[in-house]
Amino acid sequence: MSIEWKTYLASQGATFSKDGQITDFQQQAVLSKEAVVCPLESQAIVAISGPDSQRFLQGQLSCNMETPKPEQWATGVACTPKGRMYSSFTLINTGSGYLLKMHRGIVGTFIQHLEKYAVFYKSKISQPDTPMMCLGLSGTHVTDVLSGQLPILPENQDAMAIDNSFLIKAPGMDNTYELWLPEEHLPQWWTKLTTQLQAAPESYWQRKMIQAVIPQVRPEYNEKYIPQHLNYPSIGYVSFRKGCYTGQEIIARMQNLGQQKSRTYSLVCTGTDNVLPGAKLENGKGQVIGEILESVSSINSNSCHALAVIRIEAAESNDVILTESKTRTIQVSPIPYPIDPRAELQQ
Repeated sequence: MSIEWKTYLASQGATFSKDGQITDFQQQAVLSKEAVVCPLESQAIVAISGPDSQRFLQGQLSCNMETPKPEQWATGVACTPKGRMYSSFTLINTGSGYLLKMHRGIVGTFIQHLEKYAVFYKSKISQPDTPMMCLGLSGTHVTDVLSGQLPILPENQDAMAIDNSFLIKAPGMDNTYELWLPEEHLPQWWTKLTTQLQAAPESYWQRKMIQAVIPQVRPEYNEKYIPQHLNYPSIGYVSFRKGCYTGQEIIARMQNLGQQKSRTYSLVCTGTDNVLPGAKLENGKGQVIGEILESVSSINSNSCHALAVIRIEAAESNDVILTESKTRTIQVSPIPYPIDPRAELQQ
């Protein structure tokens, strides 16, 4: 997000940490879960265009590029030849090209990887001509609020185009939407949305993603994990029937063999201090059984929420200890969606 729009949000009550991240909105009352809007500062949007862009991306991404029609979205990952992910993303087919939303910290690596292959195709990878940003809209009443402001709402995989912006239902979560918009349109959207939606920092959105066990590839563990480690086949990020793409052989072999030993879980950890990505987890015998991917403090309790890649047997028995602070109690939450490797092979 550009400095200009941080300045705008500051004028709307946003307060910032020393590193420039929004921490709160001063003019807001106690945070309500009924209808919330969050600026997603950590997210960035990449544009891919050109007559060969679909064919080019079909050979590089895990999603079937023939599936999303114009003004539809899909989710996927991009991997090295060894199957290690350097990006996870949500993709929109705009009709004239593709927009991909991913963590801001991996955009450079993503473009660098794809440019090695793009030279063989009539395609272009760049930031959008008009800088874009993303807002997260969430809460039990958010659909009612949006229904009162817009003539229709997107369903299923639809990406509803609104004046160079796109509204989609957020992948994997109920009562949740994403609005991708040109940065220059932020004031008009913000004024409209905050008449009924309460402004909140991105940490609110991150907490929801963690509780829903929807990971995102971040710079701290770029090129470290294969998709199965982050549960991506189980939440629709991988097509096993689309054919070849970079890293496909490794990913398909793991799925077919069914010998996965670790996956991603949501944790609740006592103490409000966030646990840094990469912090090691061990079992009661002192054996390393996983590591933290990301964490965020709870709103109203003395705890933090985290995502972690953990050995399955340790997670299922809740035999998990934070190595750097063994006095902090950890509770592993059940994964809120089915894990069925055989059924996933039919995607």
